[in-house]
Amino acid sequence: MPLAFGDFAFDRERRQLLRAGQPVRLEPKAYDLLGLLLERRPNALSKTQIRDAIWPATAVSDTALAGLVTDLRSALDDSARQPRFIRTVHGFGYAFCGEAHESPDGPQSAAAPALVETMAAPAASRRPWMRSVSRRTVSIAAALGFLAAGVGTRFLVRAWRARASEPLKAVALTTFPGAELHPSLSPDGSYVTFTWTGGEQGAPDVYVQMIGSGPPLRITNSPAAEVNPVWSPDGRWIAFLRPLGSPAPADGRAELRIIPPLGGSERKVAEIYIDALGNPGTPGFLAWCPDSTCLIAADGTGDRLPLALVAVSLETGAKRPLTHPQVPAFGDCNPAVSPDGRSLVFRRVPGPSAGELYRLRLRPDVTADGEPERLTPGRLNAAYPAWMPDGDEIVFSAKGSLWRLAAATLGAGGPPQRLPYVGDDGMMPVVSRPTTGRPTRLVYVHNVNDWNIWRIESSGAGAAAAPPVMAISSTRLDANPSLSPDGRRVAFSSNRSGSMEIWVADLDGANAEQLTSFESVSSSPRWSPDGQLVAFQSNREGQFDVWLVPSAGGKPSNLTSHPANDFSPSFSRDGRWVFFSSTRGDGSFRVWKTPVSGGDAVQVSEGSGYRPEEGADGSLYYAHDANTPSAVLRAPPGRGRPTQVLDAVIFHAFALVDDGIYYVDRADGETRLRYLNLADGKSGTVASGLGRVTALITAAPDGRTVLFSRQDYSRQDLVLVEDFR
Repeated sequence: MPLAFGDFAFDRERRQLLRAGQPVRLEPKAYDLLGLLLERRPNALSKTQIRDAIWPATAVSDTALAGLVTDLRSALDDSARQPRFIRTVHGFGYAFCGEAHESPDGPQSAAAPALVETMAAPAASRRPWMRSVSRRTVSIAAALGFLAAGVGTRFLVRAWRARASEPLKAVALTTFPGAELHPSLSPDGSYVTFTWTGGEQGAPDVYVQMIGSGPPLRITNSPAAEVNPVWSPDGRWIAFLRPLGSPAPADGRAELRIIPPLGGSERKVAEIYIDALGNPGTPGFLAWCPDSTCLIAADGTGDRLPLALVAVSLETGAKRPLTHPQVPAFGDCNPAVSPDGRSLVFRRVPGPSAGELYRLRLRPDVTADGEPERLTPGRLNAAYPAWMPDGDEIVFSAKGSLWRLAAATLGAGGPPQRLPYVGDDGMMPVVSRPTTGRPTRLVYVHNVNDWNIWRIESSGAGAAAAPPVMAISSTRLDANPSLSPDGRRVAFSSNRSGSMEIWVADLDGANAEQLTSFESVSSSPRWSPDGQLVAFQSNREGQFDVWLVPSAGGKPSNLTSHPANDFSPSFSRDGRWVFFSSTRGDGSFRVWKTPVSGGDAVQVSEGSGYRPEEGADGSLYYAHDANTPSAVLRAPPGRGRPTQVLDAVIFHAFALVDDGIYYVDRADGETRLRYLNLADGKSGTVASGLGRVTALITAAPDGRTVLFSRQDYSRQDLVLVEDFR
């Protein structure tokens, strides 16, 4: 008999799912999963039971199952953090947790199909534009003739918002293999431009696609990794960045270029420097001025000063500075200009995994009118702001969701609100202007990642090891493992509870306990020698500080509190000091230490240093650079002149043991665990094919056990919300 839950109606025999009488599109496997969970409600099913039922006689990973659960939750407007229907049973499986009852009438729909619609795109839509574009070119060109109309935007916005309130609905816009990022809508919302890694060369190219029709049109074709396309308000141009060098920038420089929406001749507008914020594929660097005569760009000087926002003339390429961030901030990015051109909202990056939104008032000639004011706290880690068409609100991403903030509270400390029904795992939101016959559209990137902690066992330090096995896993991010001194427990960071917090668990992930509830970014845990304390970094107060928390649970205490950022703590061998990296002074990372009992911090390294760790002989080891790959230096006892012991270590992934150093590097495209014997200075490979190692590693003192984290699943697709209000 059909089942009803929430505003959904489900008929397993007819393979039909309706919401408010309208068909809901699902992948067939997601449909099977929903039927299975409803059948066994309220009991939880293990991952093995689900795999055996849905993929019989087929080997399927946990990450594939997690992706299917994510798709089902998206279709049901459900949330992993506050589930209404699908509950995660950590370390076990999933369960249906909502109220469901039999509905004798069954699903009713005037035009309901007998079979549930699938979201699988035809093969042609998964390939770059390969066939003749004449008919499609005419269609796009005709539509582009109306892009700049925008008449009566505020009236139309109010008209659409006056409609009866209905739950927002997110549907898949792209489901291509690879990553689709940096969406930007045409002025009338009919088309979206974005980058996609689906070309023959594997590097991101710029594409344009009509929403709801046909395959995408590739408009750039370069071995360089193009990023951040943005559509001009007059509809004539798409601006983007092309790093100098192939496929990635060699020195942080990039060309700001423009191209017609149908493709064709490109034009270089200016050259900018974008390396100060790290990987250029993630931050947003560009926005258009409302009159389409200039662009707002993040730009640097290449001398380690923070990135600042500048206005770039479309005609001459001349730059006018708008913001002036000071060290220790990394810089400004994610610019978004209000529809009336009077305000610029942007992201200021005080440190890694941290971001604050600011608003700068603009004069009519696009110059700064005063100093920027902060809108959101650093612990929220807000990013990618976008204005609503009427200028009354901004939408942005934070903590793996989409949020909105009313313009009336900008600068007044008003609390942002999480979007209901849509936006889970969302980032990079963009909003269209409403036009006659078409309400406002929201498009964003559905960003799903799964990081897990893996274990490598060997007969002794440096000995060849068997392939790694998964040790600690969830459907979220589990990273930065640290073995306890007795080797029985692991401290790690995870966002399985929503925010990135500090956890401890057994070696197999059992008996997991959450040590912090800061609702900020807390990571890089390290044990004290006696196993009683765990040191970690957190931006709970805005900047990153070093904190201590009892390993058995208790109240965390702030060990450092400084306007600069303090990162990567570790204990001295005698347990009296905590070493850490800090941007105190000129903004460069150097090694410092502070007493565990509290007191003034002391600078240790003269030159740059990151992720310090004290060896058994009292020497201090640390990465030479905050960027990766990096050399690892050794400063002898007494803090003499440091010497290099390792080269090209990725993600600062090294761990000291009694007689050597484990570290991770990459050779011929393969990630390897290596071991340096300190006695003879020779290195050997312990294990290879580690995959996408993501962060720090840890090792038992005897060198027999090594833990590391890696990215096991990653997917970025575009999602569409119609009638966004």
